[in-house]
Amino acid sequence: MDYWVLLAKSEDGAVIDAYPAGGPAEYLYDKGISLAGKYPAEATVRFSANFPALRKAKDFQPNILNALISSPKTQAVLRELNVENAELLPVSLTDHRGKVAAKDYAFVNLLGSQPAIDMNKSQYKLSALKKDQIRGIDKLVLQPSKIDKTAKMFRCETLRTLVLIRDDVRAAFEKAGLTGYVVLAAEGWNGLPF
Repeated sequence: MDYWVLLAKSEDGAVIDAYPAGGPAEYLYDKGISLAGKYPAEATVRFSANFPALRKAKDFQPNILNALISSPKTQAVLRELNVENAELLPVSLTDHRGKVAAKDYAFVNLLGSQPAIDMNKSQYKLSALKKDQIRGIDKLVLQPSKIDKTAKMFRCETLRTLVLIRDDVRAAFEKAGLTGYVVLAAEGWNGLPF
C-alpha cells in the first residue's frame, strides 16, 4: 500500500499563524489526544499580517502551525471516507481586518498515532527536548507492516506533526478537487515541503 505525506500548502492561500485564543496550549495540538473539552466555543483564527497579499480561503488552509485546517468540503470528504480518528474542532477564519472570511472550518485533530517510521533505516535528527520525537527528516523509510491496515489518515508515532494518508484518501481528495494541499510520496521523503 502506498502512503503519502500530507501538507497544507498553497501559492495563493491566506496563511494562519496562530491557534485560537483561549484554547489548549499549542504543544497539545501535536499530541494526538482529544482537545474537544479544552477547545474554545466560537473559535476564530486570523489571516496572518505577515502575508498581507494572501487572502484566499482554501479547502486545507495554509498555515505555519503544522496543522490541518479544513473547509466544510474537506470535512464532508473525511466523513465519506469514514476517517474515524479525526476530531474536528470548529473554527471561523477572519481576514486581516478581523472580518469573517469563512465559516464552518475545523482543525482536523488526528487522534492516536501509528509506528510508521522505520527508526533503523530512516535518516533523521532527534529532538533535544523530546527524546522520543524526531526533529527533522532527511530520508523517510516506512515500515508498512506495523501500520494498522484500517488507518487511513494518521500521525506518525515518532514524528507526530507528520501526517500520512493512504493512496485511496489521496485519490478521494483529488477526485473532490480539494485545494490548499500537496501530497508527496512518503517512502524516501526528504523532509522538504516540495
